[in-house]
Amino acid sequence: MPIDKVVYEKLKEVAREQTVIPYSQLNIVCRLKLDLSKIKDRNELARILGEISEFEVLHGRPMLSAVVVLKDQRPITPAYGFFTYADELGVRKKGESDTALFARQLQECFTKWK
Repeated sequence: MPIDKVVYEKLKEVAREQTVIPYSQLNIVCRLKLDLSKIKDRNELARILGEISEFEVLHGRPMLSAVVVLKDQRPITPAYGFFTYADELGVRKKGESDTALFARQLQECFTKWK
């Protein structure tokens, strides 16, 4: 499966820096030219991130898309689709909450890519 190399490299860079990036900023810095006010374009970004996460999980690594979060959400969190896709990929541990799943995946990304 071909993944978006520009987005992939940016996500690895963000993970190495032990930080997160909002979806809107990722769109800008990777020059995706998506209009995130439109569902079609949000779905395209979700597809790109989903392919990267699937690639990572297939290679025994955490969901790299964990470093992409909603802009003004506190506490920081990824969009709803992150959690549903984590379930599809079988990443969630039995009884694990969304908060715990996100925290674990984010920490595993930081550890993997530092």
